[in-house]
Amino acid sequence: MEPTTLHAGDSVAWSRDVPACPAADGWVLLYVFSGPERHEVAAIAAAPYRVELSAGTTATWAPGLYRWVALAAKGDERLTVAKGTLQVDPNLATAEPSDVRSHAQRMLALIEAALEKRIPKDQQSYEIDGQRLDRIPIERLNELRLQYRREAARERNRRWPLGRPVHFILR
Repeated sequence: MEPTTLHAGDSVAWSRDVPACPAADGWVLLYVFSGPERHEVAAIAAAPYRVELSAGTTATWAPGLYRWVALAAKGDERLTVAKGTLQVDPNLATAEPSDVRSHAQRMLALIEAALEKRIPKDQQSYEIDGQRLDRIPIERLNELRLQYRREAARERNRRWPLGRPVHFILR
């Protein structure tokens, strides 16, 4: 069974049985991955076919979503025998540092920072040399803060295994 996720830099192996196209009859099996990059991987001729990708092979794969097809070929014949998707996650051993917070977490932090700056000033708008700057009303920032708090809480709740005694309740 083909993997659905892979960390770049990990080894991975799987097998695929294609009874209608056996290697013993001269068929070959080729996987084509198309996404941020394109990769072709030839399966090892066996019953079932076997695919083995080394850590060195996957280390350079760009992160992202790939569509793949498994193609059986013999001479001028070609059949698509399977298809799917593969999510390649970054190679954390070599990746540059990055902000791994979700959009909701980043927005919540920005909104809360804006509110902290606004409270002492409490200016809705101001004008300098004919240039007018209007700020988002505090009421709207509070609405957005609540919206993003809920979204961030939903994300956290999805990450916890069932039965874990952690609950997030926002009102």
